[in-house]
Amino acid sequence: MRYAFVALFVGFCIAMYFGKGKNLKVTLNTGQQVNAFLAVIPPVVIFSFLYLSIEKLKIDVYKHDEALLNSNSKELKIVEGVVENYYPESKEGHGNEGFTVQGVSFHYSHFEVGRSGYHQTFFYGGVIRPNLYVRLTYYDDGDRNAILKLESE
Repeated sequence: MRYAFVALFVGFCIAMYFGKGKNLKVTLNTGQQVNAFLAVIPPVVIFSFLYLSIEKLKIDVYKHDEALLNSNSKELKIVEGVVENYYPESKEGHGNEGFTVQGVSFHYSHFEVGRSGYHQTFFYGGVIRPNLYVRLTYYDDGDRNAILKLESE
């Protein structure tokens, strides 16, 4: 269903190329004249497939997190307490945000597309802040503790 838009758009461009838009030309920087609809197809198709691939990755990660959270796995741990040692992401909007709760360290970045767990920094609408009382359900994701469930006051 997601690829239907791309297919319809490409079909429209091809129909316009052979139909009413057949004589519609644009001049490229090189001076070459091409059909306007054919000039648009490659960038739109490439962008669409990249976008849809990223969206699919996000959905797969979400399903993994949801399945793990509902499994009562022994991998899951819970920590409850006040957010301490909080450091926000840099003002430039990149880098990690992090904190500790009861000595357990957490860090994440808003730009961690395709990674498990909570990754919404304060600058992008996240809720973590100093001295907030939280209850976190998490698991060890190799290089960090991935937050699967965040409950706060």
